[in-house]
Amino acid sequence: MRCIPIHKDSNGRLATDREKRRVAFAFSFPAFLFAAAIIIYPMLDVIYLSFKNIKFFGAVNIPDGFTLANYTRVLTSKNFYNALLRSLIYTTLAVGVSFGIGLGLALLINKKGPLQKLFRILVLLAWPIPGVVVSLLFSWIFDGNFGILNSMLRSLGIIRQNIPWLIQTSSAFPSVIVATIWKCYPFFTLMLLAGLQGVPAELYESAQIDGANALQRFHNITFPAIRSVVAIALLQNGLWVFRNYDLISTMTGGGPNRATETLPLLLYNEAFKFSRLGSAAAIGVLGLIVCSLIVILFLPTLKKQFY
Repeated sequence: MRCIPIHKDSNGRLATDREKRRVAFAFSFPAFLFAAAIIIYPMLDVIYLSFKNIKFFGAVNIPDGFTLANYTRVLTSKNFYNALLRSLIYTTLAVGVSFGIGLGLALLINKKGPLQKLFRILVLLAWPIPGVVVSLLFSWIFDGNFGILNSMLRSLGIIRQNIPWLIQTSSAFPSVIVATIWKCYPFFTLMLLAGLQGVPAELYESAQIDGANALQRFHNITFPAIRSVVAIALLQNGLWVFRNYDLISTMTGGGPNRATETLPLLLYNEAFKFSRLGSAAAIGVLGLIVCSLIVILFLPTLKKQFY
């Protein structure tokens, strides 16, 4: 009679797949309850409110019956599509440039040199600054009357009159993007630096012996080794920038003339400026769908790296 081997752990107890799943469930169940309390329930509540026509009467909310009017109002609004397009452009430019700066600084810091400590200090100084403080800092830099940027440009003879950077439709949006880049690049630098420091130095030495130049070493060794870190950093920072509210709100408030109004600001205005909570909830649900699509785009890369 053939015996089926049974795997035993170090203590001699039977270790079946069912027991392992039970242990995993026992340890993960508290985390699931916590996530359900702070993430899943509010998300379901927003979806519920998006199908309700909620009106304000003083401090009392009186929800009507089930309705699709909120989605009809939002999806037929030009302001929604403008805000969505602006959010996508804002996220793409801010994240793309921040990633390029962060990668360059990470490569410089990873190499031993006289400027290594200087670059590390610059990154660490910018990283812990809150978004509201960053927005106040750049509001002063881009101030049309007393801003340091206009002062520098005048001293260099580039401009003769002050430029109202934050109250001019053609310059307000780029100004907000610049401030966001300054806020985001330290995150990419630290994440990519951690990935670079995990690449074995022997691989570079072997490639250098074989005659590979710096570009070839980066293409064949560095980037494949940090591809998973790149994917996670882009996804995490992209979602943060897409839903960013405080920086734009403090600098421009979505103006001038809605020139910097992204989806989070449109949602806020619908809820607290026009008292249309149902429409604001619908915007939130549609924004959640866009974020989910962004995550789905990254899933093949993440699966390839981790599974």
